[in-house]
Amino acid sequence: MRTLSVAFGSAVLVAATVAAQPGPPSTPPSSATVGFMHAIHATERLETTLGFYTDVFGLSAEIRPFANPGVAILTDSPDAALRVAMLPLEDLNLELTEFSNVPRTAAEPSVVDPGAPRMKIFVRDLAPVLTALDARNTPIVARSHAPVHMPSESGAARGIVFRDPDGYLVEAVETPNGAAGAGNVSGAVVGLTVADIDESLRFWRDRLGFAFGAPTSFTSDPARLDLYGLKGNMAFRTVTGVIPGSDVRMELIEFRNVPRDSFDRRVPDPGSSGLAIRVADIAALLDELKGSGTRVISKDQKLVEWSATLRNVFVKDPNGFNVELVGQTAPAR
Repeated sequence: MRTLSVAFGSAVLVAATVAAQPGPPSTPPSSATVGFMHAIHATERLETTLGFYTDVFGLSAEIRPFANPGVAILTDSPDAALRVAMLPLEDLNLELTEFSNVPRTAAEPSVVDPGAPRMKIFVRDLAPVLTALDARNTPIVARSHAPVHMPSESGAARGIVFRDPDGYLVEAVETPNGAAGAGNVSGAVVGLTVADIDESLRFWRDRLGFAFGAPTSFTSDPARLDLYGLKGNMAFRTVTGVIPGSDVRMELIEFRNVPRDSFDRRVPDPGSSGLAIRVADIAALLDELKGSGTRVISKDQKLVEWSATLRNVFVKDPNGFNVELVGQTAPAR
């Protein structure tokens, strides 16, 4: 049975501002991360969730088994079996996963809960998205249950937040003057709610080397609170960054003056999420992260022998978000 956190009114992956935060990102103090692989979203039933993204965004992907004995060790889930489908979101890939032969507990986060992921997907036309959502009776998070109009760097934009079949938070944003392309999706940003932006930056920026700019000031912008399904005397602030070795953006959001529960899920649990990134020296980085108190969730807190030359391991960010580190047996050059 699906377990629900406190009602919220509202991922991606993770809530954020409608447009990328202005200004160049600061120089990362660490060169640990050298590339982005994909975002991760665990599903209850792969065919159901893939069908949702096909109907709503016109995306397609092949479902395939992922037979590697390292999966059970990597996720610390004995006897686990895995199927995957990789969704192309223009700027990044979203890996839909379905685990079997392992206990799973589905859960839905509130947008204000630290660890809550959200995927912001930019579209050229919001109309077909809204039509598909209505046809599917999709749960809408926005308080007005309608697209919210907000200013952006390129002009007025419309956005709406909703849940996919696993309760994963998705924000669709129609961007005026969007880049030309064959499909409706023009890009995506990984969103993540955090307990404290400053603490989270010490992990993502200082430890992993993500290039974040300066956080915004706290605001109670009514349009965005409507978008997130929130009301009352609450405020939020955001910060935007770029994942080294890629053009993929990540946005962190912190709420205050509102009750929050931690959304800290196991990798196989439907509704959970994460990121897979490539790192330069995975052995040294893992030792450093352990020394700083980072939780390691792979079996025995050790690197997994994924192949003859690759090693990987799952760790948790300060908010309980799953991060897969992938590296070579020797430091990457």
